[in-house]
Amino acid sequence: MRLRVALAAAALLAVTAGCGGSSSTPVPSAASSVPPASTAPASVAPATVAPSVAPTTTPAAGTTYTVKKGDTLWGLAQKFKPSSMTIPEMVKAIQAANPSLKNPNNLSIGQKLVIPKP
Repeated sequence: MRLRVALAAAALLAVTAGCGGSSSTPVPSAASSVPPASTAPASVAPATVAPSVAPTTTPAAGTTYTVKKGDTLWGLAQKFKPSSMTIPEMVKAIQAANPSLKNPNNLSIGQKLVIPKP
């Protein structure tokens, strides 16, 4: 850590010494190629990269459930449905929350399903 501070101080001295009215352009040294850690302005926000594929369902939209042996979509709908919904409505809601679910009659053990909140 002290070496980095010393290198940064040496670089700063080299740059300011070259700005003292001399007509020659200062040649950067190896030490001056490492900028001090405090050179970035405080107002610059970190760059963000937009995801290439927008998520279709987020865990905030419901609960993530891991399929166990013997689970069926009907049984899961019956287990998680609110009183305001019928089982067929909940089955459709689970299917809508899991667009990657190609065959609702063929659930795999360990498969992750999003159970939507009512």
